[in-house]
Amino acid sequence: GINAEYGERFCPSLSSMETLASYCLTEPGSGSDAAALSTTAKRDGDNFVLNGSKAFISGAGATDVLVAMVRTGGKGPKGVSALIIDTSSPGISYGAKEKKVGWNNQPTCVVNFDDVIVPESNLLGGEGQGFKLAMHGLNGGRINIASCSLGSAQQCIEDVIQYTTDRKAFGSPLNSNQYIQFKLADMATSITTSRLMVRQAARSLDAKEPNAAALCAMAKL
Repeated sequence: GINAEYGERFCPSLSSMETLASYCLTEPGSGSDAAALSTTAKRDGDNFVLNGSKAFISGAGATDVLVAMVRTGGKGPKGVSALIIDTSSPGISYGAKEKKVGWNNQPTCVVNFDDVIVPESNLLGGEGQGFKLAMHGLNGGRINIASCSLGSAQQCIEDVIQYTTDRKAFGSPLNSNQYIQFKLADMATSITTSRLMVRQAARSLDAKEPNAAALCAMAKL
């Protein structure tokens, strides 16, 4: 686990959002196949020395802490460990911000590790436990992404309803047209269906039900 001093240093400020953290799992060469990650953390006395890159990292460059999944052992999931890294550590650099269709208030970019030294005490859950922690974190993360997308969709339909009410053609609001009404009905049905899926996934995860992971993936999809 993590020592008490480090927990006292970061957990209160992270919980209050005075400081922010980024979750670093995806790499240029490993996305869905997370167990194939290649960022290494080699032991050097009481420290780990990190080398490699993480890709599409949310908040990268604007956060204070990185929770990175790194390879401390052999191939496969059992060789993956999780480290908490202070972003002020020498050797951390960032790529250019990704050009995204939305969510541009949050930077997304590559994180590079070049001989970054991290104390052994910053190891989360013990060596070789990183993949398990990563998968557990992804479940909540998928609900988070699904919720953000749902909120965006809700705002979109509200804007569309307002626009089609205000905009008139041939003397009538656009949404008096039956075709537009059908489209609005389809949109509303999809949003309601998505909301039910997100809530079901969240309840399942809170209850630690065996199908929680599958429901979280469905909600994000």
